[in-house]
Amino acid sequence: MKNNNRRNFLRTTAVASAAVMIMPSCMTKGGKEATQAAAAMAEPEIGIGLFTLRDALAKDPKGTLERVAKIGYKKIEPFGFDGNTVFGLEATEMSKICKDLGLKMVSGHINPPTFSDNWDAALEYMNIVEQKFAVWPWLPEELRNAESYKKVAATLNEAGAAAKAAGIQVCYHNHDFEFFDLGDGTTGMDILSSETDPDLVKFELDLYWVTKSGNDPLEQFKRFEGRVPLWHVKDMADTPEQGFAEVGEGTIDYKSIFAAKDVSGMKHYFVEQDQSEDPFKSIETSFKNLKEKILA
Repeated sequence: MKNNNRRNFLRTTAVASAAVMIMPSCMTKGGKEATQAAAAMAEPEIGIGLFTLRDALAKDPKGTLERVAKIGYKKIEPFGFDGNTVFGLEATEMSKICKDLGLKMVSGHINPPTFSDNWDAALEYMNIVEQKFAVWPWLPEELRNAESYKKVAATLNEAGAAAKAAGIQVCYHNHDFEFFDLGDGTTGMDILSSETDPDLVKFELDLYWVTKSGNDPLEQFKRFEGRVPLWHVKDMADTPEQGFAEVGEGTIDYKSIFAAKDVSGMKHYFVEQDQSEDPFKSIETSFKNLKEKILA
């Protein structure tokens, strides 16, 4: 596909895209505590998808990140990156804030046009902040067709090759619609997985949206074995609407999911809740439940 065509295609997405070894158990209290500590160390540190806090970040990025760090989160995944700034912060400033707060910016959701229009600058920014994953976040409804999925795949392959040379991995983040039949028995995920190079393009599976689509996350781990380094961890409310819930407060069996992390190839996971009455309270509840219920 010619660059001009790709750029025109990507620009149409801009509006809609404003990511140890366990010790044997012992019978003594001390042995049990040591076992639990070892198990906790075996899990990657808890990260947060910052889309949850989008309103707070729009007003006070640094103050919001301070509150995130105070809760105990160690990794962050920003959104809306245009290749030049994240939340209005240039790379050196963002890097300093993260280091001062003990946060690692390991991944980020990139505005789709950036994957072709400003990719070199984006890679430079990511290297400064030591970000290792770049995620395509969204596809608007009018582009959810076979032709568009193939164009996205081509763009991701090209961006993925340049990213790999810079030590960065490109991924695609799903919602539920990528699993819907396009009318000929194929789905968006079928096209994205078959039309992309598995080494250059991997997936960030949003486990809520996988479940909402009627699929089993564990089966998707097997389907894309070793190709899912990133997860979005959010729960599903036990209501007819199946809305969003704090992690550990809903119907998704995250204990079983975390037990299968090696099948997926998971390296990082991010708590996210698209809608919440009190986002900071929600992310604190999710953090506590992960530590005390799911990963314990």
